[in-house]
Amino acid sequence: MTSTPRQFTAALALAAAAASPAFAFAATSYTSEAAFLAAIGGAPLTVESFESPPGGASPSWTFPTVTVTCNGSVWCPTFSGTSTLLPTLGATGVYYATPDTFTFSFAAPVTAFGIDMRGLGTVGTTTFSGTLSNGATATFFTDYAGDNSTTLFVGFVDAAGFTSVTFSGTRPDDGLYFDRMQIAAVPEPGAVGLLLAGLGVTAIAARRRSR
Repeated sequence: MTSTPRQFTAALALAAAAASPAFAFAATSYTSEAAFLAAIGGAPLTVESFESPPGGASPSWTFPTVTVTCNGSVWCPTFSGTSTLLPTLGATGVYYATPDTFTFSFAAPVTAFGIDMRGLGTVGTTTFSGTLSNGATATFFTDYAGDNSTTLFVGFVDAAGFTSVTFSGTRPDDGLYFDRMQIAAVPEPGAVGLLLAGLGVTAIAARRRSR
C-alpha cells in the first residue's frame, strides 16, 4: 500500500509528540521475557549480572549499572545483599525478604527493565508487585506459590522513562533472589532528531511525487 503525504505528515506529528515531555505514555508490565523483548523492538539492552564487588554499605549496594537498596527493618539489612545461592547468570545475584521492599535505582532514566527472580512463594501464597519512580504500578503475580527451582521473569516498559523500580510482596518472610537484570536507556535527543529528520525528508519526497 502506498502512503500518502498526509500519512507521512501524521507520522511526523506523532514522532514530534513522542519527543515532547508533555506526551503521555503508559507503563506496561511483563512476566514473559519474549513479550518484553518484542515490546522494546530491538532497543539496545545493558545486562547486569551482579558479579562485580558492589560499592556502598548495607542496606544499599552500588553496581556498575544500578544501586540496589533494601527498605525496611524486619529483614534489612541482615538478610539482603549479594548471594551465590540462586543465580541465573554467573555466580552471584542479589536478594532480600518480605515484608521489606527492594529498590533498583538508576543514575539516568531508563525505558525498560527486566529481571530474573527465584524463590517467590516458597513460604506460602503471595501477591508480588512493582512500582516505578514515576508512580506506575503493576501486580505481576497474585496468590502465587512457588519453589526455589522455578525461574520467573518480571519487567516494565515505559517510554516516558523511570529511574527506579521497587518490588514488594504480601507474604512475610519470603526470601526473593534476583539476577540478570536488563535495562534500556532513554534514547538520546539526537536519535529522536534523526528520526524526525528522516520522516521529514520522506514526507517531502512523497509530496513531490504526488504532484
